[in-house]
Amino acid sequence: MARGVRRLRTTAVVGVVLAVACTLVAVAGPAGAAHRPAPRSLRTTSADQSSLSVRWHWVRKAPGYRVRWSLHRSMAGSRRLATRQHHAQITGLAANTRYFVQVAVAARGGRGRLLSSWSHRLVRRTPPVPCPTVGDLGDPTPAVATGKSTDLRVASFNIRTMNLDSPDHPEQRWRARAGRVASLLLGAATTRSAAAVPPDVIALQEANQSYAKFATLCTNQMIDLRNRLNASGRHYEATSLAPSASVGTRILFDTARLRLETSGSILLASPSTTHPHLAWAIFQDREGGQRFFFGSVHLVPPEKPDSNTVRSAEWDQLIAHLSDPSLTQGLPVVLAGDFNSPRGGARGANLAAQIHLPQMVTAGFGDTLIGKDQDPSDPNLLVSTARALTTANAQCASFNGFRVLQTCDDQTDPATEKIAQDIDYVFATNALVVKSWELVLDLDPLKNWLGTIPSDHNLVRTTITLPPV
Repeated sequence: MARGVRRLRTTAVVGVVLAVACTLVAVAGPAGAAHRPAPRSLRTTSADQSSLSVRWHWVRKAPGYRVRWSLHRSMAGSRRLATRQHHAQITGLAANTRYFVQVAVAARGGRGRLLSSWSHRLVRRTPPVPCPTVGDLGDPTPAVATGKSTDLRVASFNIRTMNLDSPDHPEQRWRARAGRVASLLLGAATTRSAAAVPPDVIALQEANQSYAKFATLCTNQMIDLRNRLNASGRHYEATSLAPSASVGTRILFDTARLRLETSGSILLASPSTTHPHLAWAIFQDREGGQRFFFGSVHLVPPEKPDSNTVRSAEWDQLIAHLSDPSLTQGLPVVLAGDFNSPRGGARGANLAAQIHLPQMVTAGFGDTLIGKDQDPSDPNLLVSTARALTTANAQCASFNGFRVLQTCDDQTDPATEKIAQDIDYVFATNALVVKSWELVLDLDPLKNWLGTIPSDHNLVRTTITLPPV
């Protein structure tokens, strides 16, 4: 009897164990189904502003995959998709946004329960929306000719590239001096200059085009300057916002005063040359209807043994292009920039200006400072003989190298002051009247810069009369 009871108990225990085992199998499904390895090597294969394509190593006998993505490392608030493939495209994303992505094996083609742990987190940022290449150019309606002359206010400023910012000279960093650059361009009064009307058009040199130097999207040194100018209520825009258009050689213009018809850039030397472009534009004056050709240029600096030869060749190219009516349309020409060559060839063999200044006059567009019949190599040229009807600080050098003490030939009798050895020039068609030429300086009585030195070059501005049409 006891032996029969023991058999019944043993049978009952075995039955319970088998029942539990069957229940577990029913819940868990086929053996090993809940223990698939997590997908490996999760990576992106492409990305745009609104989507990411991801791929991973397939898992043997995986019935499907679940992909999830989130803005948070914890994967809180994640969104999900299912796929039978070992790749997927995630859509509906925001541009320039960081996302965390994971994938796991899941039943029913990825729509069922998870059959593995989640993979490692993939972290990717979607690209930003492409920066605009064309800004707000103002009203495109052509102006009506009034038959009256108008004054064109021109500025030329090498604002020194941000690439040369150094912690050793914090006062020379762009952010330390950008406000001063903008205020002087806008015509702020100085110890040597009365307040002036802001320029209609600005030739810029070394206006760095890198977006990486600013936290604000689509901002570079040129756009930062434009924004600072426009904070005053003006309406400046660049002829092109494309960083590759003419690199740091740029043109800003007041869209309320000028209408841009067309613009472009021309290589004057090998692309590997520093500052090899002529940036050009054809504008129409909105007040008088006059059309004119404008250029900004920056010839190669003295950085290599062949720089003098390259600079001279660039100037040859420049004259050839400005003499081509298919480019200038036979319009009055105004050209401004940093030519890296002093009038008298004072830097050893750097004779580019001495040679080409007379050639510019012969080609039809002379310097707005010295007279067309004057010898640029003459070290005794007097300010009183200048082409411009009025001048200010023409006896001072346009390049300052961030030196506090400026080079000026100040004389007790202004009539004896000599024109300085500039490297920054403004040229204009010979027939145009140059009403004024000015080098903008803010100096104490000892000729020391007051406050922040805006750049290693001084601002040049001129007023040129456009004849009636």
